[in-house]
Amino acid sequence: MWTWILITIGLFLGFVCLLAISIYQKKKSLALVSLIPLALSIITGSISLYHILSKTYHKVAGKVEKAIEPRPGDAIYTDLFGNTNQSCLQVINSKDRVVPLVDCCIWLEFTTCPQEAARIIAQHPYQFTKLNKEGIQFAEPAVNEKPSWFVTAALGDSALAFKFTDPKAKSEQLLFLSTDSTRAYYCNLRF
Repeated sequence: MWTWILITIGLFLGFVCLLAISIYQKKKSLALVSLIPLALSIITGSISLYHILSKTYHKVAGKVEKAIEPRPGDAIYTDLFGNTNQSCLQVINSKDRVVPLVDCCIWLEFTTCPQEAARIIAQHPYQFTKLNKEGIQFAEPAVNEKPSWFVTAALGDSALAFKFTDPKAKSEQLLFLSTDSTRAYYCNLRF
């Protein structure tokens, strides 16, 4: 790339020198000859520009691709609830909000234990409700982006539903726990 840039600069300087000499000596033929290095500098300049744009594109595309790469479920869980020392935690399914202004929700399905569930619940002033199987389905977020694995009815005949609305962050957090607090579904819904 640098070679093409240096060649372009050299050819353009050659054009300027030949043009200046032709004007000083008042020779039209030398002015016409000076167009050759000008044409070559345009060609090499185009090649240089192609290399610069290509290199820039690959750098930017790599950074954009890395930025929109979805986080793994464990990373999403840690970002939402902090680090845990409980070995009972296992994220089964997850769907991240890749583009915050376009994607509505963060979705998680995980197994847990009562101690970890209590730690999560203690983080916010959740509104608590115990629901039967039919009530659970009505409490689920009714959005098109809901993944097919987000089936709160799988928690059993009844479940614990926790809801926290954060007006500052313009989000609603929904946590559905099995009655023994060993399995959970979570949705962070942006409105």
